[in-house]
Amino acid sequence: MDRDELRAKVRRERRLRRRVRRAAWRLRQAEIEHEWAIASARAEGLPVRAVAAEAGRSPSRIQQIATAAAPLPELEAALAQLRQAGWPAPEDPAGSDDEELDGRDSIAERLVDEVRWVLECAEWVDQLAGDGFPPVVNLRPADDEDAYHVGVDLARVAAVLRRIAYDIDELARARTVADLDQAAIIGDRRAEQRRRLAEPGLSYAAFNRRYRERARSGALRHRAPIPLTEADIWRAYQTELRERGEPHHDPWGINPFERR
Repeated sequence: MDRDELRAKVRRERRLRRRVRRAAWRLRQAEIEHEWAIASARAEGLPVRAVAAEAGRSPSRIQQIATAAAPLPELEAALAQLRQAGWPAPEDPAGSDDEELDGRDSIAERLVDEVRWVLECAEWVDQLAGDGFPPVVNLRPADDEDAYHVGVDLARVAAVLRRIAYDIDELARARTVADLDQAAIIGDRRAEQRRRLAEPGLSYAAFNRRYRERARSGALRHRAPIPLTEADIWRAYQTELRERGEPHHDPWGINPFERR
């Protein structure tokens, strides 16, 4: 082995040692956060079985970890030191899923939001692949007085994943939040919620076509004959918009298809 080969071998060994050392450090920090999450969940009264289901461990193992873990204040102090080293902060369970609709101050925070949506899509796919009922999502923010629930199918999952991909592509190109365009948070929180769920605004033509198809297939169950005049469909369309939380075209009840 000549001198150059020996130098290359030494450099490679150093890189491999650094990789193992870095992975070991990350593993230990993840263990600290794991212990903190379990200890804090138990301290706040979350049942052992619920913690075990989320952690993928047996209830007895969760009880062992919670008992053997350091006191919660010590774990929180260790986490604070990790935050200073750049370890990502865990989500606050006291927060709301809709807080992201109020905007984020950094691109990194926007990326964290997108990660949560990817995990949400993964849960939808798991549920769709199972034998249970398909998942249901609310097109309106959770703090709205009313809700508008729709079923999730593979087409919606694909649409949400495309939206995430487009947003991440723009986040990768932007240096500051001010540079963002498509990934910017929309002022209307209901519109932003629909965008996050890849739900386009409902047009009258699309609603008309869908309404007539459902009427012909018998999906709309009424004792009386189903009205299919344009005026009746327009009123049903406005009702749908109100339930979805979208702006109305006739806030004063003006129906363009009614005779005057």
